[in-house]
Amino acid sequence: MLATIQFDSIKTRLIIIIVVCLLGMLVLVGNQIYNTNRLINLNSQSKQLLNLSHELLQLRRHEKDFLLRLDPQYVDQFKVRAEGFSQQITQLNPIFAKLGDTNTLFDELSLSFTQYRSQFFSLVSLQTQIGLNENSGFQGRFRQATHGLEEQLQRLNQTDLQVLMLQMRRSEKDFLLRKHLDYVEREKLFYQQLSLAITQSNQLNVQQQQALLNAYQHSFMQLVTAYQTIGLDHTLGLQGQFREQAHVLEGQLTRVNNKLTVLISVAEKRIEQTSLLIMTITTLVLMTLLIKSYITFQRAFLNFVMFFYRCKREYQHMDGKKLGFSEFKYLATIANEMIDARCDIERQLQAANQHIAELEKVDDDSAKAQ
Repeated sequence: MLATIQFDSIKTRLIIIIVVCLLGMLVLVGNQIYNTNRLINLNSQSKQLLNLSHELLQLRRHEKDFLLRLDPQYVDQFKVRAEGFSQQITQLNPIFAKLGDTNTLFDELSLSFTQYRSQFFSLVSLQTQIGLNENSGFQGRFRQATHGLEEQLQRLNQTDLQVLMLQMRRSEKDFLLRKHLDYVEREKLFYQQLSLAITQSNQLNVQQQQALLNAYQHSFMQLVTAYQTIGLDHTLGLQGQFREQAHVLEGQLTRVNNKLTVLISVAEKRIEQTSLLIMTITTLVLMTLLIKSYITFQRAFLNFVMFFYRCKREYQHMDGKKLGFSEFKYLATIANEMIDARCDIERQLQAANQHIAELEKVDDDSAKAQ
């Protein structure tokens, strides 16, 4: 089939121009569709990351609510949010697996969230042991013990022991309020003084009072140990580790989001550069074809003009090889055949005129002879 196509014809040249235009448009449209879909996916993932950030903020909110109010309902709300956050990470992980370095960041994010959730529940468990209110946990035990001891001291009118008891309770309250270990040492000192005073008293219920005091002191020291484990401020103990882990989680989520933002920016630039390259190549090809076609057409037109101009003075054949387009070559062949036919007619006419002249001469000679 290619053997029958005349690549130097106007029709073929026009078909080539149309094909180049269509191919350029198809490639451009295909590139736009592919990269637009990629951008849509990246933006969708960016929105999902924003949802993750929102979920993380809600988790931090429930965390703060629990630490401030010690209400178990916030733990339940945290569990629900954490489950949703974990499910979103599971859904996003296969998508981010296609994004190279971002996949590593996302794996780190998933691991950090697992640690964050585990540390929060450890903190909740320890806080539950301390007591979610004044009547539960270690707080409830030493409060119950000290109330029993205070009732006995008040009933027996042991004023000096009551003073030591109040001083010991004051140190206890100072520690619970300020979380300074100096108050624990002061509380121990008053405990020893009160224990010695109870032992030296002549009351019949000394053993019962000592048992209540020891129960109070044991529960208070358990509470102090638990608070040391949790952290006496927001930078120490389990609370400090938990806070640091939350900040790490937030930082990793920010890095993943920044990485995705860079990928979106790179994809947008790639779309712009690729589209510009396709349009440039298509334009150059079209300009080359059009300029070449124009030059060929102009040369062929000038050859025909010169041909008809020369035909006024002399008969000359056209060189079809110089005309470019096959249509003009075909016209040149017809023109040459027309010249040849006219030359033949003129030769025949000249021969006929000579023959007529000879016949007239013969007739004249015959008339003179008669």
